[in-house]
Amino acid sequence: MIDADASPCGFIAWYNHHTGYSRIRTVRPVPKNEKFGVQRMEMIAIYFALADNLRIIRRKIVKRSKGRVIIAIRSDSKSTVEQLQGLTQIRDSIMRRIFFAIANLLARIEQIIIVFSHLERSRNTAGLLLEQRKINEDKRKTTSDFNRLPAIMPAMLYA
Repeated sequence: MIDADASPCGFIAWYNHHTGYSRIRTVRPVPKNEKFGVQRMEMIAIYFALADNLRIIRRKIVKRSKGRVIIAIRSDSKSTVEQLQGLTQIRDSIMRRIFFAIANLLARIEQIIIVFSHLERSRNTAGLLLEQRKINEDKRKTTSDFNRLPAIMPAMLYA
């Protein structure tokens, strides 16, 4: 089971529950108010979740010589999951290209079933990783801003 999530600020993340590995990638941020921008990022996150875990998935197939391997890819974007499941149409040409890149990636792997499913945002481990990164960045920024303030001499405080 792999969770995937994205931020319009230019970060995508995935978390593999089987191995405990995770990764946060930096991609080009989405311009504000761009149509389909957030959905594109979510689909890119799913692509990289699969691409980065491809070696682990193939190793799992080799270990299990009989039968098929089922991999669950979870996202908190219901519309993206429905598009990947084929339930809704993909209207954006860029998202269609990402979809076909995912399909080509999956076509190279035999004996595998990929199940795309939706989960609540609060249960998405990859989303929690992105939130934690944002919190840490805000702390670092606040600290660096504080360090840039001019030093106040103690005598000035009591004058």
